Amino acid sequence: MERENGHSTNDGVKRSSVIEAARGYLARGWAPVPIPPMMKKPILKGWTSLRLQEGDLTKRFRNSANIGLILGEASGWLVDVDLDCDEAIELADQYLPPTPAITGRPNAPRSHRWYIAKGASTEQHKDPRTNDMIVELRSTGGQTVVGPSIHPDDGDVYEILDGEPATVPEPMLAACVAALAKAIVKLRYGVSPPCARKVKKVERPYCSLKTCD
Repeated sequence: MERENGHSTNDGVKRSSVIEAARGYLARGWAPVPIPPMMKKPILKGWTSLRLQEGDLTKRFRNSANIGLILGEASGWLVDVDLDCDEAIELADQYLPPTPAITGRPNAPRSHRWYIAKGASTEQHKDPRTNDMIVELRSTGGQTVVGPSIHPDDGDVYEILDGEPATVPEPMLAACVAALAKAIVKLRYGVSPPCARKVKKVERPYCSLKTCD
């Protein structure tokens, strides 16, 4: 079994070239950012403004490095809905717009849903009692680790993002993510949480969220 920095990668999993993956992301108009091995966050100063070109990749990435994608405007409004709990993963199909671009890792399958949503902003939805994250809409100013990176805690290999993200209106996506979070809190505690922000009702087939007053 292969090991890196004391962590084992899953048996039978062969990591594809990090540089090759970064090249593929760049070709799709997305902004890759290097992340140190076995970490989840970039440490480069000013990484949110980093815009690598083809000739930069060999120097910036090593085969042991992880990769993040800079989200939002930097990547043509690519956004990530990060499902941070089991309930969010289980209920996502009922509340979120369908998208062919779904990724995860063995211990958290289908935990990231990818969209193109022009003008979207980052929104975090947390459990009102524990303050643990339920679901997060990540956009400009944020990043998400993507395959073939290795998770620092369990050695899981992240799936490469190769599906085509669905294009959706930003208000609809934000409302659907909020509705998912609201449903989970109600499932946990039997009551609806107070609204964190006003959400304009959007007509859509994917979720039924009433306007918060």
